[in-house]
Amino acid sequence: MNAWIVLLMNVAVGSAIGGVTNELAIRMLFRPHKPWKIGGWRVPFTPGLIPRRRDEIAVHMGRLVEEYLLTTEGIKRALARSGMENTLNTWLTGVADRWCADGRTLREFLHAAAPGLLAEDGGVSESVRRPLHLRWQAFVDELIHHYEQKRLRELIPAEGMARIDTALGDVSRLLLERFRAYLHSPDGQQTVQQMLRGLLGGGGMFGGLVGMFLTDEKIAGKLLPYLDDLLAHPELADRLNRFLRQEADKWLDKTVREVLDWIGAEQVEAWSSALFAKLEEQGVRLLDKPLGHLLSPLRETVAGQVIPRLARWMVETVEHNVERLLHKLSIRDIVTRQVEGFPIERIEEMIVGISGREFRMITILGFILGGVIGLVQGLLAALWG
Repeated sequence: MNAWIVLLMNVAVGSAIGGVTNELAIRMLFRPHKPWKIGGWRVPFTPGLIPRRRDEIAVHMGRLVEEYLLTTEGIKRALARSGMENTLNTWLTGVADRWCADGRTLREFLHAAAPGLLAEDGGVSESVRRPLHLRWQAFVDELIHHYEQKRLRELIPAEGMARIDTALGDVSRLLLERFRAYLHSPDGQQTVQQMLRGLLGGGGMFGGLVGMFLTDEKIAGKLLPYLDDLLAHPELADRLNRFLRQEADKWLDKTVREVLDWIGAEQVEAWSSALFAKLEEQGVRLLDKPLGHLLSPLRETVAGQVIPRLARWMVETVEHNVERLLHKLSIRDIVTRQVEGFPIERIEEMIVGISGREFRMITILGFILGGVIGLVQGLLAALWG
């Protein structure tokens, strides 16, 4: 009977030692949170393992996240599988639809978004207009400087040159037709008679003799059919066409600088200012139109072409710059700082919440193994006793 009591005592003691030891080991992972000191001497095994090695854990966790979790290839695969492009496409389409259905005027929209853009008189504020005007002048000057040594012929495409040739032929034919029509009109006949009257009146003796036998009407009646046949002759049309082409070639061979010098710097500047004022006037008119009215004509183009390209460009930009983005963000440092500043109590609560069942099983296993060891010791003591 005493042997059984001793055996049970060994089992109980061994089980208690195993279970309490495992439970203590688990507790010592986190506790104590701060070192215990007796005078200047720190009590061994304080603080707990995780609080004592938190800095090292933070560094290794940051390296783990950077090298194995948030990798460039992993993020690219995630972007490819996440349907980000479709999500962006849907979101941008929704934004475009809301803008197209917006009943506010552009003036109201700008007044809410950027009040400083508009002046009290309804136009653009001087703080905005002056920089725009300077930029416009700089643009015009740069444009002139870029093209001033080029000939006009070089600036006109082949289709434009063909249109000029066609227009010159049409102009020469139109001039002759209009001149013939004018000669047959009452004003044209009167003009011819006045010219003949002036010619005969100042023609000396010969003019006086001709005027005695022929009146202005008779002379004009004889002269007009001749002029009409002359104007209708193809050779005159060809000569006029060749003349116009020669004059056009002279201008087309001039450089932009030569043309501008012929026009004059003051006139060019006046045209530039007038064009800027016209653009400004048109821009101010647009301010009073509803935003949806301005954007509705572009709805199909934006939704069908611009938005898909924009969404694809955004995804490709992110994919191509993932490595640079991760390098700029320095994921390792971010994770390290976050873990270092994370309260140890929250870390303990989180780990225990995740692995509480396993910790309890370890404690129970300690009780069982301790009891088994106590049983074996009791049996050995009984056999040897």
